[in-house]
Order: sequence, then C-alpha cells, then structure tokens
Amino acid sequence: MNKVLDRNRTPLMKEEWNLELEKMTGSPFAPKWNAIIGDRIGEEEFLFVTSFQKDLLHAKEHSLYQTKGTILPFIESYLNTSDFFKKQLQGIPWKQNFELIPFMNRDDLQTKITEIIPNDVNLKEIVINPTSGTTGKPILAPNHSKAIGCYVPLIEFSVERFGVRPIHSPKSTFAIQLCYQENTIVYATCHSLAGGSKFAKINIHPNGWKKPSDLQNFLTESSPQILTGDPYAFESAMQMGIHYKPEAIHSTALELTPALRTRLSAYFQCPVINFYSLNETGPIAYSCPNEPEWMHLLPHDLYVEIISNTTGNPVPTGNVGEIVLTGGRNPFIPLLRYQTGDQGEIQYGPCVCGDHFPRLRLLSGRKPVYFQKQNGEIVNPIDVARILRKNPIIYQFQVEQTNANEWVCRLSLEETTRGNESIWENEKKAIQVELTSLFGEGSVVHIHTDFPLDGKKQIAFLNSYQRKKEQEAKS
Repeated sequence: MNKVLDRNRTPLMKEEWNLELEKMTGSPFAPKWNAIIGDRIGEEEFLFVTSFQKDLLHAKEHSLYQTKGTILPFIESYLNTSDFFKKQLQGIPWKQNFELIPFMNRDDLQTKITEIIPNDVNLKEIVINPTSGTTGKPILAPNHSKAIGCYVPLIEFSVERFGVRPIHSPKSTFAIQLCYQENTIVYATCHSLAGGSKFAKINIHPNGWKKPSDLQNFLTESSPQILTGDPYAFESAMQMGIHYKPEAIHSTALELTPALRTRLSAYFQCPVINFYSLNETGPIAYSCPNEPEWMHLLPHDLYVEIISNTTGNPVPTGNVGEIVLTGGRNPFIPLLRYQTGDQGEIQYGPCVCGDHFPRLRLLSGRKPVYFQKQNGEIVNPIDVARILRKNPIIYQFQVEQTNANEWVCRLSLEETTRGNESIWENEKKAIQVELTSLFGEGSVVHIHTDFPLDGKKQIAFLNSYQRKKEQEAKS
C-alpha cells in the first residue's frame, strides 16, 4: 500500500517512517484499508505548529488565556481582509463594548463563507473538512494543514496531563481511532509533527476485517499508546469483548456520561480523557484530571463566552448558557463570537490540577443515541447520517426510532425542490430503500418534510422506543 515514499500527501516523509508504516499496512491482521491519508505538513507548516506549541506551553505555564481585551488584536487583524468582519463591526464601538459585536453562527458558515474567508489567503491551500452536521446539513468547513497540524500538540498536552508521554518514533503507534459503523474510511498514516509515529483509524465493525480474530491481533501487534474514538465506539468495543490496555482513552464527539467513563476506565484499566472539539473550531477543552466533570479550556488562542439563551447577553460565572468562541488558528475561518450551539457554564480561578485556564462544564452535549434492529444488532446513527447527507436536497434531518421495527425520518428540503412532487417522490423512495436496508428486514420507515430549517442545532437522533422500554423496566 505504501511501497513508495508519498511526499505529495506527507512532504516530510522519511525512508524509516515509510518502512514502519508498510509493516502496519501490510500486517496479516490488518483491517480492510480503503483510504490513503497524509498530514500535508511541509517545512512552513512544521515551523508554524512548533511555534504554536511553544506559545501554548508558555501560556499554560503562566495562565495566559484569552480575555475580551486580549482578543481584540486578533479581531483587528481581519478587519481589512474579511468582508464578514468588516460588515459585522461596521459602525459600532466594538473595542469599547465587545458585546455589541453581532454573533456568528453555523448558518453564516453555510451561506456566507466567501465573505468570511480573508481575501489575502492562498485558496490553493484549502483542505475541506465537512462537519458532522447535527442539524443534518454538513458544513464544508475550509481548513489548512497547519491548523489541523495543531491538533497534535493540543492532544499531546491533554494526554501528558494524565501521565502519558508520547513517543516520537516511527516504531511507535501513538493512537488508533476506533469506529463502529457499517461503512467508513479506514487508513494508517504517520505524523511528521510526532517524529513519524503512526496513527490509524479502524472500523471495529465485523465488516472491516478479513477474519474475526484479526481485530484483537492487530491492536496487540500495533500496541497504540492511546485509543481514541467516541463513546459509542468504546461501548461497542466492550460489548465485543475487545481486550487491550492502552495508556489512556481519548473520548470525543459525543457526551461522555460519568457512568460510562467509570465503566471504560475499569474495563480498559486506564484513565479516560473527555475531549471537547468541533470541526469548525478545532480542540476546545479536555477533562480536568482532578474533577472530570469539568473541562479545562485547552488552546491559548480562543476566547470563550457563555451567553444567555434568552437575551444573548453574557451571563455571570456559574450560570448556564450557550458557548460562544472568538479566535482560533484556522486562516480560512477566523471566528467572531461564534455560537457553537452547545450549552454549558464557565468557571475561573486556580485549579488543584495545576492548569489554571478557565473550566467548562458541558450541560447538554451530543449524547449518544443507539438504534436497534429487530434481531438485536445495533445500528450506528452515523450510518444513517451517511445515507441522508449525500442527498443535496436535504438541508436538515431528524431520525427517531418509535418502535421495534419502525422509524420516522423528518427532513427539511431545499426550497426549490418542495414544489416539484415528482422529483421528491423519486428521492423519497430511494431514501426509504436505503434506510430500510440498513435497519433490517421488516423495518418500516416513515418520511415527513416537517423539520425546521432555522440554522440552529437540532437533536438529530432520537430513540423514544428504547426510552419507553427503559422506563417500563424501572417500573
């Protein structure tokens, strides 16, 4: 798979890195690889990330997190290059009254991206990363390899706080990401920013392996320092009886409940790190080693506000509201009071763990929802989303399991399609066929076009049938 040095995808690739990567991809226990990925880190990007890491460590050591005063130079730097910034700030004394700056939201990223992107950037360097799209409409978020590269020092900082010392060697596998989906990309690569150490994304679903025993053997052979993934994947790994003891579990993408965190820690015999990150922002926070219910702000270049859900004004410390972000390092999406849609509270002051950056507590994150076929097999909602997102006329969706064999799929459609019944009927039949095939024989899928298209985050997946069964069991 990697017989020649691929310096197009990994410009700094070395012979010894490639040899170790070939051992992983050519292992007799390897999964069914279906993608080739590189970090696109050249000398310029390497210097950017190493400089970012130095600034991060300095800021952490001296508790130099962003405030509404220190973030002003960031805003001013985009005033003459981003048409969006110019329009948002025009005619208001924003330096004297930060709260007068209008909010930026997901709808802006969907409809005003050409205004947001600064006019002095090199568009040839854009990397497109579609967001997970909890509203159903993924955002084609433009990014840069140097900003994506900053994930490495941010993740390494978070695991080091839990006693993990990343090994920068091509003979080492730093992380393997676990997924449980019927279909997803599966690849192995090495990181130029970590001395060529390896990383792989694997699908633990039986579809992803040549033999059932290969998964366990591959993990043992690769010996990753940490396992990453979402709570759904880790819970599936426990149910499958996978046995591997990493140095840490790095959980992201969905809300990690205290009960599941305790179970994961006991099963894998290691600390569990909860990681709050958005594709459009990058890493935001990681769980405090002493109080895991709280998460320390991770990067030094993001300013965090908590705003009232009713008035839009900042709320006093200790109150719940929406998390709003300004700053970041993505040159294509500078954030200006970006409404994340996530709810939480913020706390300032020293922490006994030693990281004195502000602490966040997420109060309504993206809780995992599980669908279940009549035969008992679990369906990952990501597989449902994959079917719906590929259809360009669907702007938002919500899928709910209402019975053992019944689902309701609520959609919001592109305006120009709503009046054309013939086009919609054909699309509806195709969606029903695919979803019925996914949910299994005998399943019934009802499709409605009554889902609100309002630019706000919506609950994408519901399982009222499972909730009803749980309530009946308790009674």
